[in-house]
Amino acid sequence: MALAAAVQGARRPAQSVTWLREGGNTPEDLTGATLTGFIRNRSTGTTRAIAGPLTVTDGAAGAFRWDYAAADVVEAGRFDVQFVAAFTAGLSPARTFVAQWEVRGSLE
Repeated sequence: MALAAAVQGARRPAQSVTWLREGGNTPEDLTGATLTGFIRNRSTGTTRAIAGPLTVTDGAAGAFRWDYAAADVVEAGRFDVQFVAAFTAGLSPARTFVAQWEVRGSLE
């Protein structure tokens, strides 16, 4: 799961993500899942919850959208991100492997 870089302070475009199982060939079925996640600053080690909504767009294909909140892109830097899916039935929760993410600086 690769994450596209974002720009500090920019809440668009949203991040489109496909959750793939190890090996990168099989999507995690997110049908009926509630998604949350965490962002860890790679320099400071500080971890915070993802503030923007995570919306499943195609559950069977493991696709979802991360609409950034201001708190998600407040600082430039390199981060680790992990998404969590909670299901009402079956084994829950599921967690992605940690992915690297960059928020690039802005001139403003």
